[in-house]
Amino acid sequence: MKLNGVLNLKKFDGPTSHDVVIRVRHIVPPNTKVGHAGTLDPMAEGVLPVCVGAATKIFPYLLECRKTYRAGMIFGRVTDTQDVTGKILSEKDSVDVSFEEAQGLLDSFLGPGFQVPPMHSALKVGGTRLYKLARDGKEVERKERPVEIFSICPLEVAGNCLIFEVSCSRGTYIRSLCHDVGALQGAGGCMEYLTRTVLGPFRLEDAISLDEAESLAGEGRLEEVMVPLSEALAHLPTVKITPEAESRFRNGVALAGKEFIFEEEFSPGKKVRVISSAGELIAVGRVLQGGGPGGSHCRINADRVFSRY
Repeated sequence: MKLNGVLNLKKFDGPTSHDVVIRVRHIVPPNTKVGHAGTLDPMAEGVLPVCVGAATKIFPYLLECRKTYRAGMIFGRVTDTQDVTGKILSEKDSVDVSFEEAQGLLDSFLGPGFQVPPMHSALKVGGTRLYKLARDGKEVERKERPVEIFSICPLEVAGNCLIFEVSCSRGTYIRSLCHDVGALQGAGGCMEYLTRTVLGPFRLEDAISLDEAESLAGEGRLEEVMVPLSEALAHLPTVKITPEAESRFRNGVALAGKEFIFEEEFSPGKKVRVISSAGELIAVGRVLQGGGPGGSHCRINADRVFSRY
């Protein structure tokens, strides 16, 4: 039996994201494609969507999703990894931060900005993962990358410890954010723990543990908890395609707005779910030209077509 869909898994502290994928490969049929969307560090916990079968085709669209985290940080401690697992580079005692001061510090990072990726990260430079270079005692220049903080707020402050929630764009390193918040405060800072609570349509309260997934697989019921492709792309707006146009669209023909049913107007570059009249996910489409009442001036082509899996 083929399995196609996304497992909304709850990762715990310890294993890497790749370790989770390896265990999932053992509970799905042989030769089934498996991969995770949105890497979590070994110490991080929370939502880790694992794509199975045809769902591996939606990786790029999940990576673009907004993410929400609950993070804890310590003011006054600076480490080489920007979290508590690293070597302490400096430490200050008696650092007290008020709730109001924490709010002001966090507000400084709200909106679009730039961030330098940490050396202890999986980002590749010259074909080599940065963390591998860091383990060898090497540090290389990293270019700033655009990121955006959509919302950020303190949840609890006690002495030099701050717990906050942040919703951010792809490519945002929360360890680096903690480091930068500490630097702005003046005493330095590092991340103490991290939990991802939301990734696009996937939420922590709906996630299951890997042990639960393995138990369900043993009972032949794993498919029951797999999120279908269309639901996994629920963060994308939906257009319905007319039955007469479906074949041409699948074959790569860009179609005019009259071939679709719109619920809203779209601007050029927008990605949409293209659904058949029967409710089947046909493709992820890209808007080439937008505007006009009811999408009359719109043109959409297929960014990725899904076969009848």
